[in-house]
Amino acid sequence: MKVSGAEPWEVFARQDPGIPIRHVGRVDASTLDDAVVFAATLYEEWKWADLFIVPRREITQLVRPD
Repeated sequence: MKVSGAEPWEVFARQDPGIPIRHVGRVDASTLDDAVVFAATLYEEWKWADLFIVPRREITQLVRPD
């Protein structure tokens, strides 16, 4: 979902509190509120124990491909 003036938000989730969190996708949004709505709507078909969103600009890449 691409929105004008938006930035990418990475979406992480897990279906059970006892399993690791995994990356499940991405949404593009201009605000936190929009990102929450977009992620909840896009990924609602699964039953998540936890669903997280993080602006991509806040993620630090530790290893860069050559």
